Amino acid sequence: MLRHALRFALIVLAALPLMAFRMPAEDERREKLLYDVRGAFVTACPDVPQGLVIATDMLIDEAIRATVRSIILPRTIITVRIDTASHVPLLIGSRHEARVTVRAISVASGEPIAEGSFKTSIFLFDTNEADRELAGRIAERIAGEFKLDGGQRPTIANALFP
Repeated sequence: MLRHALRFALIVLAALPLMAFRMPAEDERREKLLYDVRGAFVTACPDVPQGLVIATDMLIDEAIRATVRSIILPRTIITVRIDTASHVPLLIGSRHEARVTVRAISVASGEPIAEGSFKTSIFLFDTNEADRELAGRIAERIAGEFKLDGGQRPTIANALFP
């Protein structure tokens, strides 16, 4: 009998910390970081290809212009800094990587209100369009984080499931 009571007590003690844990809902986490982005400035270190910077700037501006908000949100501008860009040749093709820092700055006060960084990469067989493809990946990630409309390319899944 004592053995059963100890097992039951052990199970209860193990379950209590797990019952207190709660993952926030996806909507709760996202809505806190939603801003009305009014503009973007893309900068980079001197060793980053200029074509990557120009393509990233154009794609992000395109996504911002395509976004229309139906509710009033805090107005911000974002600064995008491409910290590093590298090219790693592989046996077949090559991998292109970039480390990016994004900062949201309040239009009203001029103070930074959010900052984050990420690393992205692409694999290509042909390196002619590497800057454009990597810029597309960067802009896609930023558009997804700030819920901008113009950053998504059509895919087969979008065509099959509208």
